[in-house]
Amino acid sequence: MDEFHIVFEAPQEGQSKKKRARLVTSCDHCRLKKIKCVQSRNSSKCEACSAARVVCRFHDREQYFAERGRIMSRNSPPRGSRRGSQVSVSIMDPMREHSSSPHSGGSSASSSDTHGSSRYTTGYGYPMAESWASVADDRMAYIAPQETWQATNGYATPTMFPSAPKLGGHHDPSLYGGSSDVQPTHEPYILPLFDPQYPDRPNATLMMHFIQSYFDHYGSSFPCMAYDETVKQFLEHTLSPLIASGIAALAAWYSDLPEVVRRGAADVSAAYCAHAKALLSRTPQPTSLETLHGFILLAWAEYKRARMPEYCAYVKKASALSDQLGLSDGSLLATATTDYEQTVLRNTWSVVRQLVTTMDTWTA
Repeated sequence: MDEFHIVFEAPQEGQSKKKRARLVTSCDHCRLKKIKCVQSRNSSKCEACSAARVVCRFHDREQYFAERGRIMSRNSPPRGSRRGSQVSVSIMDPMREHSSSPHSGGSSASSSDTHGSSRYTTGYGYPMAESWASVADDRMAYIAPQETWQATNGYATPTMFPSAPKLGGHHDPSLYGGSSDVQPTHEPYILPLFDPQYPDRPNATLMMHFIQSYFDHYGSSFPCMAYDETVKQFLEHTLSPLIASGIAALAAWYSDLPEVVRRGAADVSAAYCAHAKALLSRTPQPTSLETLHGFILLAWAEYKRARMPEYCAYVKKASALSDQLGLSDGSLLATATTDYEQTVLRNTWSVVRQLVTTMDTWTA
């Protein structure tokens, strides 16, 4: 008989695969009452909270994502050499700043690479922008970051971190993550505003709070997007970075997160606004409903910042895009195949007219 060989293995040793975040699908009220939480399509409140006339909150889910994100950010090694973090936006990966010269950041990026991105077609009959899941394509390249946050765009350099010097004219590491030798050690750790691995997206740990806050304060005024669909897209990583940046820019004014409070709501909103503009200006945007929603969110974000010339500029773009899509004459509405699509199109056109009326009142 052959000899038995005893082999001791450590299957978990050396594995750095992150666990999937636990999804908390019920609100705090339903979890406390131990009842089923049924989310409404056009409201941030579930049916139970609407019937009980109480605030529908997801503090358990937000706290879980925030604490898990902070722990993983502390323990995760730098991923500057990972190609999955490369995207074709006007933002330099902070991990690569230490290995490249300040004057060579992205000058060799080819404009033809960004036009090779695949798009999918929805029931509306026109192409929609590429989702988050396919953003980290190896074809993508970096572009110099000065276009988004430096004074060349007309925005003042942020002063919320005066003790952190600029590294070669690039962004503050506290906005995009990464290592920093000048951060004070006595202050509690706060998450960066943008995802360190995919800098074109707002930090995923903060986004669930931003989505909830946005629909709590703007959902009734701007019903062009559905709460449940937005949450679904976020959890499935298909929410566009443009829409996410617009939501974050508006929700920052009502956020009580330490990442927003310590930086200041105005500065956080300005950072997300500048980021959304970079996403719009990097390549010609497709004629799509997603781009129109991006113009709407960015226009109102500029209105909240009391920048009326910028507000009017994006309202005009939204109005012109509505004409191109066929919202103004109803031709696009005729192509909708479901009641949900018809509701979204009607609400979008209603919001555009509301923004145009506000613009005409101000210019008059």
